[in-house]
Amino acid sequence: MGTVRVRGHDYHAKGYYFITFGTLNRQPWLSRIERGKVFLEPAGELLMDAWRKIAEEDPAYELGVTAVMPDHFHGLAIARRAPKYVIGTHVSRVEGRVLHAMRKLRNEPELKMWEDGFYDYLSLDIKMLRAFENYIADNPARWQLRHDHPEWFRKQYALRHPRLPAETTWTAYGDATLLDHPCLVPVIVSTKISEVERSARIAEIMARIQQGGIPIGGFISPGERRVAEETASLPRARIITLEPWGLKRYKPGGSTATRWLASGRALVLTGFADDEPVKCRRSNCLKNNTWTAQIVALNNKHE
Repeated sequence: MGTVRVRGHDYHAKGYYFITFGTLNRQPWLSRIERGKVFLEPAGELLMDAWRKIAEEDPAYELGVTAVMPDHFHGLAIARRAPKYVIGTHVSRVEGRVLHAMRKLRNEPELKMWEDGFYDYLSLDIKMLRAFENYIADNPARWQLRHDHPEWFRKQYALRHPRLPAETTWTAYGDATLLDHPCLVPVIVSTKISEVERSARIAEIMARIQQGGIPIGGFISPGERRVAEETASLPRARIITLEPWGLKRYKPGGSTATRWLASGRALVLTGFADDEPVKCRRSNCLKNNTWTAQIVALNNKHE
């Protein structure tokens, strides 16, 4: 697990960090959620104790809101001045302390608890910080919604959301709460740019996704498909796909269903009529790109 995670950022300087890390194989060790409220399991109690030690050991950090979910953790850590240790060091210590205590508690010296790596979405903007605070605070309610509604495989007609252009009628499969995320990453990679420009654009997009952002787009061009493929390799990634045709014949299946929709990690959207032919029309793809930009703009405006 590296500690230098956002290119160009000095982790020994101040910054707002939205931290996310998860349990191995999504094991629900940390908490249980009932009626939208979080009840900590022993591992969750240990996690919060370890998390609070960050500010005790390194007063440069101010700890903000947290959400201890059954299989993952969200927390805000704000470095108000140059910290003693970079945030990655503290995350490693938190995970290590919890693992050591759980091995003793369960008498399992070989126990493994955590997925490799973590997200540390960086913001130096107070508006983005507030968006993260709201997202973390609402996380238990969203979790409850997903688990109360396994019907993500059923088509949702006339979907409405503050971040969807209201003049368009939207049809969808999947978890519409993904639109609530503070950081939607537009995936628009033109075929008309050079290979060097394309690689740079993809690298820029993937850096934001690796920090926890949710990619959104049609994923039609070769560069966009490459982003989708690389996103699929990330363990906790989520995705919003805008299909450039209708969903009359769309049926979730295969890896899309088992790996993404069933776990609440995907939203498939279309603004085209249900009977719009499944064809890669250039006009439809361009319209999709326009919608992608509008949704991201509405995302920022909504926050």
